[in-house]
Amino acid sequence: MRINFKRRIFFSFLLLSYLLLSYIPPFGWWYSSFGTILIILFSYFIWDKDFLKHIGLQLDLKTFTGSLILAAFVILCALMIMKYIAARDNVQIRFTNWRAYYHDIFYIFNEEIVIGAILLFALVDKRKIHPIIASVGLAVFFALIHFVFYRWIFTARGIIGISTLTTLFFIGFVRNSLILQTRHIGYSWALHFGWMAVMFGSWHVDLDTNMGLTEPVRFNAYLGSVEMLIISGVLAVLCLIYCMKKVRKKELKN
Repeated sequence: MRINFKRRIFFSFLLLSYLLLSYIPPFGWWYSSFGTILIILFSYFIWDKDFLKHIGLQLDLKTFTGSLILAAFVILCALMIMKYIAARDNVQIRFTNWRAYYHDIFYIFNEEIVIGAILLFALVDKRKIHPIIASVGLAVFFALIHFVFYRWIFTARGIIGISTLTTLFFIGFVRNSLILQTRHIGYSWALHFGWMAVMFGSWHVDLDTNMGLTEPVRFNAYLGSVEMLIISGVLAVLCLIYCMKKVRKKELKN
């Protein structure tokens, strides 16, 4: 009982580290990496020697290298797609500085651990929820939380459109399935970071007004586009087919 109480306290600290040290800009460019250190530290206090398994960080050298290569590939693809969409809207994408990209590395890392691996493994391993149902459910949450945050919580407020929410759902499903199938966050982090490094790490300037696009406007402009809706939808369908085959194979073995 005492051990369970200590775990709850440390888990509360882990959640606070994620919420307070991932998104709030006034803390500086370094704060998200400090949040990552605390999240990993508190996860060790909670799960002891098994903590890497619970937070999706059981990565060998091959997987780590593969994740970095995938991140670089996604960055190139994201840049090409967003440049195409931006040119249509007379928007120019400009690189910022290394601090912005450094921040993106770790705030995404924090998201993948807390609302990725920890939550998914708890739903599937402890609550015994079907992997596909868990992936779909968390994908809905993933999409809706963006709407809530930009509607009422974040300082850069705006309305996230239906098409954008649909794309976020598709992407969320792919990301959740990746984590559950691989049992780590390496590839999901690579996909997430590769896209966000371009969309958030870079400046997006409307050449007609010479003003930067707000975060909600970027979401709607890029993720709400027909191109991304189709790409993410195809990826989600392929991912669903793969997951269903894996589940059937597991059921046949049992």
